[in-house]
Formats: sequence, structure tokens, C-alpha cells
Amino acid sequence: MRIRLLTVAALAVGLAGCGHAEPAAPPPAPPAPAPAPDPSAGSDVELGSSPTLTAIKQRQKLMVGVRADQPAFVTRDPAGEYRGFDADIARDLARRMGLNPETQVQFRRLPPTLLRDAVGAGNVDVLLGGTADVPQLTQIPYAVTDTERNLVIKADDPKLAEELRGMIEAGVGDGTWQRLADANLTPQGISARP
Repeated sequence: MRIRLLTVAALAVGLAGCGHAEPAAPPPAPPAPAPAPDPSAGSDVELGSSPTLTAIKQRQKLMVGVRADQPAFVTRDPAGEYRGFDADIARDLARRMGLNPETQVQFRRLPPTLLRDAVGAGNVDVLLGGTADVPQLTQIPYAVTDTERNLVIKADDPKLAEELRGMIEAGVGDGTWQRLADANLTPQGISARP
């Protein structure tokens, strides 16, 4: 009897193992693709973007300082409109920032004594035709005439400098820069290059 029980038990154990293999683990699922950006979410602010550029877009206005002592590059007509190469460069930058170049650019004519302070104090986002002669400021060349003309910004926003360089290069690349120089500087006999 004991042998029969052991035989039946052994047979039961043997049969239990036959044909009942452990199911194989399913293969790992492929990683899910990144979701497509939602076009309705807006694109005004990006991670890692310039804080100054973010502030410009939020206020919906680019504040531009222009030199009051350089009428060959910018003037103000009797109606209060700013005209000239520097004014057109400022409007092109505003357009590349996603702003309306006709209504969302605010100009400030500055005497030479206030150029550096206007940028340093944040009274203007950019200064056209200035120099960065203190460590708190940085300059980006945008034209060479008899001297180098620079766009001056605060040095604490390197991402803005990178963005502005890209905008100026894009303007040179698509011919906008040359059209502005031909319309504003060439008639005055001023030779310019980017």
C-alpha cells in the first residue's frame, strides 16, 4: 500500500510538471513616443530661454535705446515716428521676436551721457549704436560702417545675446539687413557691411 501511495504521489507530481510550463514573461513594451507639442499651448516661453526675452514677450513691447547724436542712423520725424537704419534694425528684431514691428517697439532717444545707464538700469532692453565699456554690459556687432556699430545689452543674460546674434545672422542670411542698409545708408553715402 505504501508503494502504491508513493507511486501515485510520484505520478501526480510528474503529471503536474508535464505540459504546464511557466508562462514566459512578455517582452518589454517599447518606450512610448514623446507626445507631439500641443499647438494651442502657445510658444511664448520656453525652458532655458532668456529672462529678458521672456519679459519682452510678456509685456509685448521691445524697448530700444537709440543715440540722439547720430542722425545718419536714426531720426525722429515731425509726426514722432522713428526713421533710419537703426530704427529699421530694431523693428526687424521685434518681428523676429514675434512682436508687431509697427506697434510693439518703443524707442528712447538717449544723449551720449545716458547710454550706459539706460541699459544697466533696464530702462531699455537693447541699445543700438553703443559700446559695452563696462563689465555689466555686452555688445553684439550688427553693422560696420566707418566704425563697428553694436547692439548693447546687459551681460547677465547670455541667452539673450545668443538669441540676438541668431536674429542678426538670420537678417543677413535672408537679405533683410542688406535691404535696410540700401534703403537707409546708401543714399547718404555711408558704406556698410554686416
